Amino acid sequence: MTKTKEVLYKILTRLPLAVTLTSFLFMPDEVPVHFGINNHVDRWGSKYELLILPFVTIVIGIVFLLIARHLDKKEDNGSNNYNVMTTIGIAILGLFNILTYYILYIAFTQVQDLDSLKIDMLSLLTFTFGIVFIIIGNVVPKTKKNHFLGLRTKWSMSSEEAWKKSQRFGGYALIITGLITIVFSLVLNGSASVFAMIMTLIVMTIVDTAYSYFASKK
Repeated sequence: MTKTKEVLYKILTRLPLAVTLTSFLFMPDEVPVHFGINNHVDRWGSKYELLILPFVTIVIGIVFLLIARHLDKKEDNGSNNYNVMTTIGIAILGLFNILTYYILYIAFTQVQDLDSLKIDMLSLLTFTFGIVFIIIGNVVPKTKKNHFLGLRTKWSMSSEEAWKKSQRFGGYALIITGLITIVFSLVLNGSASVFAMIMTLIVMTIVDTAYSYFASKK
C-alpha cells in the first residue's frame, strides 16, 4: 500500500469518530435515532448512540486490513491481493463515512420526517454502493488466485487461465452493475432503488457464475 493510500485508509477509518465527537459540542442531548416505515421518527435517544456507527467503521477498517495482510502472506509473488483488498476497504470505509455524516446531519437538524429531506437516505446509499461497485470492479481483475477474494467458483478455480478470464469478466460486470445502480438511485425512490440494486446483483452473479463455467471449458 502506497503512503498516500495508507494515509487515506487511516483517515477514513478514524474520521467518523472524530467528527461525531466534535459534533457533540453543538448537538442537543436528545436526537432522532429511529424512523418507522412511514419515514417519521418513532424513537428519540441519547446523542451518544450516534457513536455506534463510527465504532463499527473502525472495526471494519481493522478487519479489512487484517484480511489484506493475511492474503499478502499467502501470495507467492507481489502484493496484488493486499492492494486489491485495501482498495475495497477504502471504498467500503468511504460508504460508511458518507452514511455517518448523513445521520449526523439528521440528528443535528432534528429531522422528524425523512421525506422532508432533499436527498433520500436509501437513494444516497444506493448511489454510494454504485460507486463502490465500480471501484471494486476496477481492481478485481488484478486479483491473484486465492480462496477468499474475487469471483470464486469451482470453475474459476480450475486453472490459472479460467481464473484470469473470470476475474476480468467479473470486473466488467461489477462496473456495469455499479453504473446501473447509480441510474436506479437517480430515477427511483429509496426502497425501489435498493430492490433494483439487489435484483441487478443477483442477475450479475448468475451471469458471472455461468461465464466462469464456460471459461473453464475453453
